[in-house]
This record gives sequence, structure tokens and C-alpha cells, in this order.
Amino acid sequence: MKSTRLSFHSRTRAFTLVEMLIVVTIISLLAALTMGGYTYAMRSSKRRLTTGTFEAIKLALERYNTEFGEYPEPANSNQMVQFPPGLATYDTSGASCLYQALTGDGYDQIKGVTGDPAGGGSGGTSDGKVEGAAELKNKMFVEIPQTIYTRKGSTYMLIDGFGHPFQYLKAAIPTTTTTGAGSGGSTPTPTPTTINTTYDLWSYSEDEQNTTKQSISTLTDPTVSVKWIKNW
Repeated sequence: MKSTRLSFHSRTRAFTLVEMLIVVTIISLLAALTMGGYTYAMRSSKRRLTTGTFEAIKLALERYNTEFGEYPEPANSNQMVQFPPGLATYDTSGASCLYQALTGDGYDQIKGVTGDPAGGGSGGTSDGKVEGAAELKNKMFVEIPQTIYTRKGSTYMLIDGFGHPFQYLKAAIPTTTTTGAGSGGSTPTPTPTTINTTYDLWSYSEDEQNTTKQSISTLTDPTVSVKWIKNW
């Protein structure tokens, strides 16, 4: 009996250039979708943290107003500081005022507050601690997580979920002037610096293009604040 042997000849088939391009394209698309989803999730998380801190600041400001009969006013303006990851600069004067007014740590960033004998650090500067009866009176936050404040140089400030300083402006109090009795002169109307009659509070959020814009700027161009978290 003859035995029959079947022989199989295998041939290795290489990928064609077109097939390789298709594979690379699919991998690139999957990577882009994964990174896009991660970026979206991170941005959403940062916005949620910003919104939560934003609401806490508003409540604390109302407590401050009830305690002292007014909202705090920044002692300085246009304290521009560069923050990562980009090259954008931010005004930190409002954020440093908020930090001191709502935590009780120092007072030199709050306009009109001087000579506190229980001061928070040398000359009223913040030192990261709350000490003394006068400072405790200013403690509007029950507790302040380290995620919502930072230090730049010697200045402490409240920051949003993106690591950037909150923006805060107190509304100017209208002043009346006279030009003399019986002169019939008109009372000048001060140019408003805020949209609200109390204060403007906002975060630039993920916007790194309009960080030199103020709240009042949005009256002429509302598009600049599309990404902001704001109280107007």
C-alpha cells in the first residue's frame, strides 16, 4: 500500500504599505480619542472645583459684609504675576485681598485695614497661620483646603481649580460733589469699574487668552467671558 503524504507550503504574507497606513491611522485615532477624553475629564474636574470654591467665596463674603458692614477692598491693583503652564499673566491683587479677608491671615492686602495688634505676620503680611483674637474674628472660612490657595513670593492668594488667582473687584462707592451753593452745578457720575453694585467675582477658568480683561470689559464684548465662571 502506498502512503500518500500531503505537503503544505506556507507563505508568509507581508503587510502592504496601504495596510500599514490604515493601522497607523487607527492607532492615532484611538490615541487622540483617549487623550481627548482625558483632557475633557480633567477640565471638567477643574471647573467643578472652581465652581465649588467660587460659591464658598461668595458665602464667606456675605459673612464678612454682615460682620463689618462692607465688602473688603483690595489695597493694591494690577499686581501682575505669571502663572504656568503658559505665559499668561494674572492680576493677583483681588485674590490676595480675598485670602486675607476670608482667612484672617494678615491684613496688608485689604484697603483701609491698618495697625492690627494681633497681626498675621510682620507688618500685617500673611504668614500662613491664623493667630490672635483679631485674626480669628476675620476667619470667614471654617477651614481652607490647601488646594484653593497658593503663595507667590511673600503673597498668599485664593486660586481656582486651574491654579490661577480668582479675580475680585469691589464696586466703587458713588461720591457726591458740589460746585458751590446756588451755582446750579451738576453732580458728576463716577465711571463704574464693576458690573454689579456690590462686587464682581470671576475665574478665567481655562481661558488663557483674555487674562488681562476685566469684568467691565464684557459689557462691550461679551465673547471674552464665554469660558469664565462669574457672578454677573
